[in-house]
Amino acid sequence: MFGFAPLVFLGLKDLGGWSGLSAGLAHVATSQGFAAQAWSSTWQDMGHPSSNPMGVEWFGVAMGLGFVLSFGYWCTDFLVVQRAMAADSMSAARRTPLIAALPKMLFPFLVILPGMIAIASTQHTGESGFVLPHKADGTLNYDLSIPMMLGHYFPNGMLGLGLTALMASFMSGMAGNVTAFNTVWTYDIYQAYIRRGAGDHHYLMMGRVATVFGVGLSVAAAYVASRFNNVMDMLQLLFACVNAPLFATFLLGMFWKRTTGHGAFLGLISGTAAAALHHGLTLPKGSAPGIKGGWLALLHLYPSEMAQNFWTAISAFTACFVVTIAVSVVTKARAEKELVGLVYSLTERPRSEGEAWYMRPPVLGVCILAAVLALNVLFW
Repeated sequence: MFGFAPLVFLGLKDLGGWSGLSAGLAHVATSQGFAAQAWSSTWQDMGHPSSNPMGVEWFGVAMGLGFVLSFGYWCTDFLVVQRAMAADSMSAARRTPLIAALPKMLFPFLVILPGMIAIASTQHTGESGFVLPHKADGTLNYDLSIPMMLGHYFPNGMLGLGLTALMASFMSGMAGNVTAFNTVWTYDIYQAYIRRGAGDHHYLMMGRVATVFGVGLSVAAAYVASRFNNVMDMLQLLFACVNAPLFATFLLGMFWKRTTGHGAFLGLISGTAAAALHHGLTLPKGSAPGIKGGWLALLHLYPSEMAQNFWTAISAFTACFVVTIAVSVVTKARAEKELVGLVYSLTERPRSEGEAWYMRPPVLGVCILAAVLALNVLFW
């Protein structure tokens, strides 16, 4: 955060502040046939996919991103859950995602604003403006926005700080994901179903092998990501195929005691299959059939890759949700005594007595919701 904050400040100063940035983005928007505020507002032009650069309407954003993908990440991603598992009490574990939401609300100013500055700067006529490089297909390489801006705006000493922040953010995420990968594989799959009763040394070696495999897999994924317009398009596609159906399973398993293992298993398979089917039958505009979709047939053309991702997530979540309920109804449910501590209605509610009022999860939750509402109104 300290490494990227000066970048936003210097970029905004170069463009003349928020008003200058809005004016630059308005020029870009109108040149593309959109309303002047299309690049600088959140909900104002979400009435129809054709009215905004992302090519998605309000329901696709609210349901696909705001509900399915966001809740799926925060509630089922093992890298996030690890943080809560390290807490020393249930109250602290409940506060973990709530407190994390505070800096998360600042991230758009550090991540999205540089992208907006980069887009506006490509149309900037001043001598200090810079232009993003192009890919082989002629599109702008938005993945280089941050490195290009660091090299353009930061002097040598501050450039080192910015590059350190960039590498630190990458390495922390990489290390956490690799740790989560080898933990889930070694303990939740290998030890539980493949090789039971082995010694600690054996599982330690398996964890090391899983780490090497995970790093190699990530290197291969980097080459696949280069085929996309930006890394986030590929990341959201993966989340739509994996996290979206998993979130539906978690949601039903935690809040509906009638959910069965057969229903959850078949629901997960159906959700992932629905995501693959939707991806195989749709394609983003301007893309060739293949890794970006359309590898079965072309039934629908989306305005952008992100719009396709949101609806892939909605399809996966809905299929998993419906199939899990249908199968659970016709299969035998577990006894309620076996579900204590797992299902919300059968678990004793944690109490917050003895804690300061500002440390209680319900109070923090209300404050977070109020802040989110205020930000949405401010940047409507």
